[in-house]
Amino acid sequence: MHEPDRDKPSLENFLESEDIGLEILHPGGLAVTEEMAGACHIGPESRVLEVSSGTGESACFLAEKFACSVVGVDLSEQMVAKARAKAAKRNLTIEFQSGNAHKLPFPDDQFDAVISECTLCLLNKKQAVAEMVRVAKPGGYVGMHDIAWRDDAPEQTRRRLGELEDEYPETLDGWKRLFEQAGLRDVVVLDRTPVLAGWQKEISRDLGLTGRLRLLVKLLRKWGWAGYRAVRASELIFRSPSMKYAVVTGRK
Repeated sequence: MHEPDRDKPSLENFLESEDIGLEILHPGGLAVTEEMAGACHIGPESRVLEVSSGTGESACFLAEKFACSVVGVDLSEQMVAKARAKAAKRNLTIEFQSGNAHKLPFPDDQFDAVISECTLCLLNKKQAVAEMVRVAKPGGYVGMHDIAWRDDAPEQTRRRLGELEDEYPETLDGWKRLFEQAGLRDVVVLDRTPVLAGWQKEISRDLGLTGRLRLLVKLLRKWGWAGYRAVRASELIFRSPSMKYAVVTGRK
């Protein structure tokens, strides 16, 4: 798999590069984060690593909700800076640092839970999961939630998403196999596909008409109509019957 092109017109690149005025951008919001945390048995004694921690919203939520110790790592220095500022504003002691998900900057067997949210399909999945397993303690948990293909999703649709977004999801069974092949046991896959429809409606509602128009203007200024068509094509795939959503956890 080639490295994602972070400059080309795509929905993912637009959301990463622009402040759209929303803190939670993954389907299901913090309810899915909480469900995954529960499945990973996160509690007050847990040391948790979030891989690709973004703006730090989920890391802050976990620290507040579960009173756990949280470390966040992200490739983007800009995201790390935002996350640090957010944690400071909320009077939380969370360590955020830059780092590559394919080579995590931690020794082996460090964390009670290692999680990632809506990111793995953008990465070399096998390598990223192997790194998550490596830094988890024996008996610790690895968890993620991400998009997934229906078993019968057309090959053309799968190929098109890769071209547009550099995203390569698995099927539900494929995610389970990936975790098991990484050496995890007691792997559980939860089908949470209904959150996809609700997520898009919530974003539209939270932005309002003015917010949606503002984003359209930003998009056109950034990439023109060709960029708009690319982003729109991605949106249609994410809304299509070919797409599912999964929460996956396993124990080391």
